Amino acid sequence: MVDPFYMTLLMHYLGNKYIVWDKAASIQFLRPGRGTVYADFHLDAQEIQTVKQLTENHAPIHRVYTLSIYDDAGLRIAEVEKTLYIRKRPLNTPYEFVL
Repeated sequence: MVDPFYMTLLMHYLGNKYIVWDKAASIQFLRPGRGTVYADFHLDAQEIQTVKQLTENHAPIHRVYTLSIYDDAGLRIAEVEKTLYIRKRPLNTPYEFVL
């Protein structure tokens, strides 16, 4: 349910000069989810700047993002932890940008 969203958001905000991959994920189920469930994904401008600064030397980094999944009643039913691999593309490297 939540796999591609942080990766897609980062690809959008960082642009095609960066490589962004899903690296790992874990989920902790807290209670049964019945019916419609919701998740909110947030990446603020400060996080985007932090990623850009950490990858300025073209070395890869791993960032962990945590989000909660809620049911219709607003009860938290699960917690997901996503690890992403992020790297600024080496100079003079051709790239393909697909969303």
